[in-house]
Amino acid sequence: MFDSRFCPREFTQFPVEFGWQQLRSPLLLFLASFIVVLISLWLIARIWRRKFQRLIFPSVAVVVCSLITVGLISVIAVNGLFLPADPGTSADAIVILGRGRALRMDRARIATQLWQAKRAPVIFVSGRGDALPLIDLLVAKDLPQQVVDGENCSMTTKENAIFSATILQQRNIQQIILVSDSPHMWRSLIEFRAYGFSVIPRTSRLPAVWGFRQKAYLVLRESVGLPWYLLRQIATPPASIPPDAELSSLLQKAQQYGQQRLYVD
Repeated sequence: MFDSRFCPREFTQFPVEFGWQQLRSPLLLFLASFIVVLISLWLIARIWRRKFQRLIFPSVAVVVCSLITVGLISVIAVNGLFLPADPGTSADAIVILGRGRALRMDRARIATQLWQAKRAPVIFVSGRGDALPLIDLLVAKDLPQQVVDGENCSMTTKENAIFSATILQQRNIQQIILVSDSPHMWRSLIEFRAYGFSVIPRTSRLPAVWGFRQKAYLVLRESVGLPWYLLRQIATPPASIPPDAELSSLLQKAQQYGQQRLYVD
């Protein structure tokens, strides 16, 4: 595995199962974004009033339409709606994304079932703090150790895609079955496609023991994140942004690892 020995970056795990204390950051982001949106809509409405004097309450119409649009995007994101259907075809690899301790077991279960059904010959686990425990779970389920690999460097969804592409595409792996939870899947799908993968999404369940605090945090995080994320993707596609010097150095090592480490059938 391409592990944390090659990744000296400081890492503070920020799992999605945190509660009210971690709600402060997304709430601040939400409030700041909402204020910016309101100011923008007010300016647009003033322009519309000058150009279209006969229109009634154009600013109200803009606000209502914008809120409906953001709301629909949020509902789609949180529930994983309209994701591409799983055609049941084989792929080159199963890729599991880490998202915290509470979400590991169901991801390992799904990946094991997919591998046993011969949907893909290998499993690749991505995520700092999650890759090693997930690999241990997979091996404990009697999967051969030589078909399980991963990287323990990525700290964001974008980096999941970057490191996975850097390593796996050295092995001619292009089509993947991507395993993550429903709220996270749309962002993951967009990122992995941007970095050259053909993706079959496969969603895992949220923990049944989660209470209101954990679910509220996840819903708020994804509801706020996806609209902003889509705008950023349109403005600057992720694959077109060069990595910084530190990340570039890590990716060179990851590329070398991808070339050296071959799976055994």
